Amino acid sequence: MRIALLSLIALGVLAQPVVLPSSPCPAPEEVLQFLLGMDLAPEFRAAVAGALSAGMATGRATPTVSLLLLQDLARLPREAAERILEVIRFALAQGFIVDTGLVGSSMMNEARKLLALGRKPEEIEAVLRMRLAVLLATRSVLSRSGVVAASPAPPDKPLPPEERFVLEVAWAVGDFVLWEGGAFADPRLFPFVQGRLNRLCSVGVLSAEQCQRSVVALTPEMLQEIGRLAFQPERR
Repeated sequence: MRIALLSLIALGVLAQPVVLPSSPCPAPEEVLQFLLGMDLAPEFRAAVAGALSAGMATGRATPTVSLLLLQDLARLPREAAERILEVIRFALAQGFIVDTGLVGSSMMNEARKLLALGRKPEEIEAVLRMRLAVLLATRSVLSRSGVVAASPAPPDKPLPPEERFVLEVAWAVGDFVLWEGGAFADPRLFPFVQGRLNRLCSVGVLSAEQCQRSVVALTPEMLQEIGRLAFQPERR
């Protein structure tokens, strides 16, 4: 799928409001109970349940958005729902944050918004796989550069604060390519990402320690390498 098509998809996402749940925040058990009732292959359903349970317990996913996404996916054919869920399951298994709540950088919210736009499941899967590729590349580059820990925490262990930094850098790089139509070698990439991170620091999304250490350590070369790893598979 060409970047131009993905840009149109992402721009459409920006115009969509986030649908708020009408009931109080569900318990994790309610989310897992709904998952167990979905038309999914038994082995796959068990794998998703394990990943989602660990994600909700460690702050990598929230019960509210998890349940909303599952309710959305339950309306799709089994194969389509499984392919989208597999990207999220894999991201959780790698210890990534897939949901930060009803707003903000979130694979789950992105999937929900694309579904609300009526996008085809294969288009949604492609966007999520691109987001995953940028997450993997971001963690690789930042760990090699010493900006974050070399070994990420296992998915069932407490969430290190630096994982939010990994998420936000990856999301900003992805947004630049998807929404701005920019390339990873574009000189505008660095100020775009830095501007995003500075705003997140100003509203307290990123911790003071991350703002003082990680944000200032980021370089244009790191961002370009993230782009090369994510968008040139032969370099991985």
